[in-house]
Amino acid sequence: MLALLTLPIELMRIAFHALEGAVDALRARNRLHLNFKVLINAPREVVWQLSTADHMVLDGPPVIEISREPLPDSADLWLTRVAFGGQPRAQNVSRELERDEAKGIIRSRMMAHTLSVPPEGGRDAESGFLVEATAGGTMLTVFGELTARSFRDRIVYPIGLRRMANLIKQQCEKEAGIHSRLAALGNHGLVLSMMALLSFCYLFGWELGLLLAIVIVVHEAGHVAAMLMVGVGVRGVYLIPFFGGAAVPKTAYRTEGRLGFVALMGPALSLIPTLGLLAIYSATGDIHLRQAAEAFAVINAANLLPIYPLDGGLILNALIGSVSRKSALIAGWIGILAGLGLATYLQSFLIGIPFLLFALQRSLTNSQTIELERLSFAGGIALPLASIATFAVYVFVIAPL
Repeated sequence: MLALLTLPIELMRIAFHALEGAVDALRARNRLHLNFKVLINAPREVVWQLSTADHMVLDGPPVIEISREPLPDSADLWLTRVAFGGQPRAQNVSRELERDEAKGIIRSRMMAHTLSVPPEGGRDAESGFLVEATAGGTMLTVFGELTARSFRDRIVYPIGLRRMANLIKQQCEKEAGIHSRLAALGNHGLVLSMMALLSFCYLFGWELGLLLAIVIVVHEAGHVAAMLMVGVGVRGVYLIPFFGGAAVPKTAYRTEGRLGFVALMGPALSLIPTLGLLAIYSATGDIHLRQAAEAFAVINAANLLPIYPLDGGLILNALIGSVSRKSALIAGWIGILAGLGLATYLQSFLIGIPFLLFALQRSLTNSQTIELERLSFAGGIALPLASIATFAVYVFVIAPL
């Protein structure tokens, strides 16, 4: 919740780094030297262990999973993978240059390698951490330097380092059990969900707002069930004010099949209450039951539209991504632009703002992303058929409207 309140500040930082990057580009300053410090209210050993761990999960939002492992063919090279919200975003190969726990420093250099996505591309990047005990806690310095090869580099790298420093601070203080109680309360999913419920009631009245919250919770329960079935785990489930809900996985999906199945299960599980309400309505004639069934049907059918990042867009992404990742990225952009077009047509800021944020996120991430394991032939047939059948049932429910 508190992270949402800081969104305007984050947007101002993006604008600042864009302006700073433009000035540096005009002056031909291509070598960036970045350094961010945070004071962490946690013991030095806690900060060191988390900062140097081979597997790190930072609560976010979004949840960031970072794992590293030695390359089998090169003992001195390490492969690092990064996933945001369960979806792989980047991986790079690096050589560890220095690791000294007594000095509290670890430093590595990115290497050109076929496994690096996005490619190192001549950036000649070094990064690391410095962990120092102080009278007020533990000072963590996240540093890096690289040769910028694009204007995007001048924005993304400083934002990324600052974000990493703050997330490590948040995670260390949480694990040490000495994080701010106020911050913990503000970021608690229950508080965010209560704010979302109030926003729904404000927009639609308390009866329809409460029904909307129930529909979203059942929908997200479908995603949760699928996440548990495929073994990615569940980090949390949240209602999001003025927007909807989200189920966050603990670990990356790794395969297009898992991603598509999890996306489909939200609308698929919601078929049970939808058809159940419709059957009871047929037996009793209670119009409120019919209206509840229609609410389930309309919301879940809309979610199956092939617009990224709706469930239908994620399913389409999984299908296209199994053939061509570049085509999937293009389809994702088309979905975002369609969402922005819909918001413009409806003159709705509430629809437009989320899609603007998705567009900003995509523009700041490289067009090259990690390819997930592709769908099998059987999965490539079953997933679209199941999606179409689910959508058809919802249309059957909505048709009498």
